[in-house]
This record gives sequence, C-alpha cells and structure tokens, in this order.
Amino acid sequence: MPSSPAPGGRGRRPVDRPPITPTGIVDAALRLTETEGLDAWSTRQLAAALEVWPRAVYHHIGDRDAVADAVADRVVGMISLPPQELAWREWFSALLLEGRPVLRRYRGVARRLVRIGPIIPSALTMMDRGILVLQEAGFAEGATAAYRYLTNSAFTLVMVEDDRAENLPEARERLAGALAAHRDDPERRGLAAVGAAVTSRGTDDPEAIAALEDDFYAYTVERSLDGVAAVLSRPDRGGLSG
Repeated sequence: MPSSPAPGGRGRRPVDRPPITPTGIVDAALRLTETEGLDAWSTRQLAAALEVWPRAVYHHIGDRDAVADAVADRVVGMISLPPQELAWREWFSALLLEGRPVLRRYRGVARRLVRIGPIIPSALTMMDRGILVLQEAGFAEGATAAYRYLTNSAFTLVMVEDDRAENLPEARERLAGALAAHRDDPERRGLAAVGAAVTSRGTDDPEAIAALEDDFYAYTVERSLDGVAAVLSRPDRGGLSG
C-alpha cells in the first residue's frame, strides 16, 4: 500500500522508496542540521524532505524536541572518546580539540548541550568517562565541577562561533579590519600590538580569519586545563562537588 501523501501537495511517497524509520528520520534531520543549523528547520520541513506528513515524524520519534535530541545524540556520538589510559590533561585536550570540528559541522548542537545539559545518552557517556578520568587523577569530589567547567568553557565558545556564523557572518572580518587599523597607532600601543598580530594573519582572507579562531579556541582549552590543573595542588582538590 502506498505511503501517505507528502505535505504541500507533492503527491504520494514513491512506492519504491524505503519505509520511514526512526533512523531515516534522524538521518534527514542530520542533513538539515548540517546545511541549516539545528534550530533553523521545522518538523514540517523535515517531513517535506522525507515526503511524508508531519504526523509520521511524531509517530516514529515524537515532537521537534525529541528529534533535536536524537540529532544531538548522533552528533555527540561522532566525537571519539580518547583512550581511558591517557593522562587527564591529554584526555581532555584530545576530546575538546577534536570535538570542535564535529560540533561546528552541525551548528546548534553545542548550543543545545550548553543550554539543556548532557541529557542525551552519548553526552552522558562522555560525562561518565571524563569524570572517571578526573577522579583517577585525584580530583576527588571536585571531578564533577572540573568536568563541567572544561566542557562548558569549550562548548560555549563553539556556541558563540555558531551564533556568529548564523547571524553575523561578516563579524569576524569586520573585527579583524577594525583591529588592523590600529596596528601603527602610537597612542594605543595595546591595540597596535593586536592590530599587528591580526595583520600578520590577514584581515580579508577567510582562511586566515578561521585560523585565528582555531588558535583562540586552542588557547581557551589550554588555559582552562591550566586552571583545572592548579586545583590539584589544593588540599580540597577544588572543593566543588556539583
């Protein structure tokens, strides 16, 4: 029996198409997320891409939040968890540096992780592994807070990068140009130093600007690791348990 007609008067779903499944729905939502961002598509758009009525999405997975959670779970699951035998600092450095390009590919997933928290299975698995690494390193009750600090610091920066790409795509180029204008400013030596650094990488080359963002993200991760490492020398190992 042919499937239900697709929304928008596009006729029935071709009989030679595979049946709709939860996996197929998430696959389609993942493709929309890659091109549009997680927050930019609607259930109706997803159903149209699948050539089904929206109720088919609800039937197989649930409402839009349920689909978004499934997409986020799939994306976070693409981030490889480092080997448990690595030292804690190397473990988190690898996780956060290698996780960024995955999250940037699917805009909006980092925002969902930061705003809602690790409620999806893959994020819970990541948290479990990360906290165990920190506990074994001696963070004791402070392991949970250290994990939250490290992941939130990194993923919040990814969220900001996503927001800029979606809403202010030329913002980085404008900022680079504004800073470069001060590279020879004798009265603002701080800005002159920043302007010289920016100019050395290029102010209108997208790849150079992207490289600046890469460098800043790596810097943020390393300084966050430095801060967490400092608590190991304290008697309470950071003291925070939540």
